[in-house]
Amino acid sequence: MKFSLCSWTFGDLPLEDVISLAAKTGYDEVEVSAAVEAHDWSEVKKKTEQEGIVIRGINADANFLRPETNLANNDQKLRQQAIDYFKHQLDVGEYLGSEYMVLAPAAPGHLIPFLPDGGDWLNAVDSIKQLASYSEDYGINMVIEPLNRYENCLVYNANTAKQFLKDVNAPNVKTMLDTFHMNIEEANFIDPFKKLEGMIETVHVADSNRRGLGEGHIPFDQVIQGIKNIGYDKTITLECLVPNEHPFLPIDQQDIDLMYQYAKDSLHFLKNILNKR
Repeated sequence: MKFSLCSWTFGDLPLEDVISLAAKTGYDEVEVSAAVEAHDWSEVKKKTEQEGIVIRGINADANFLRPETNLANNDQKLRQQAIDYFKHQLDVGEYLGSEYMVLAPAAPGHLIPFLPDGGDWLNAVDSIKQLASYSEDYGINMVIEPLNRYENCLVYNANTAKQFLKDVNAPNVKTMLDTFHMNIEEANFIDPFKKLEGMIETVHVADSNRRGLGEGHIPFDQVIQGIKNIGYDKTITLECLVPNEHPFLPIDQQDIDLMYQYAKDSLHFLKNILNKR
């Protein structure tokens, strides 16, 4: 099993610093937010080589309530902008040697469908098919993330993720599970792994309050049991946030220090459970 940090949760901290922090705390990988214009990617690549950190995955930079990054948008012009936008991010993934890109089939904040009778779903399926065809040449898997229904109205649990993959029907389209969203949407933390067996490319972890592991009430022994039941052995990625009133905005040094503590404590927490089983 490999362990990764999700870079976007560190706000405006330079990506090179997140990579150094990951190496310092014992992580194997960083899942990079692929905001194309935000970084000097040659410097990022150089830093990973210096620190011995792998960027196996990138996280699509969609942000909340941006119609031009919504793959389910009923406005064809805006939907094409979204497809092209994520193609550029796949270009970054190819440059970094990444194996997957995480994204939601509708932009975070897409809570109410544009169209009746599943029109948004069909738009999203078509968009992901196009991206899957593009990413296939790079050897990059598209990873559909189920976001809870208070962030997304299309794919929000294991059942909808499984159906979405079936409708896309592309071998390089996978899915994932995130314990924060599972805590809202799933009845338990074991069955969803079984439902998605053979389809999971990565796993995101945060506690029930989206803080570091052990800060809330998620039974992570069940999460690990679900993981082990299907023989999953790829990457577990920490995607927790600081407990301030604007967790998605850039964070100050006090928050960076707290994220550093979460990173250290959560890795120890995970390894401790894994070693017991």
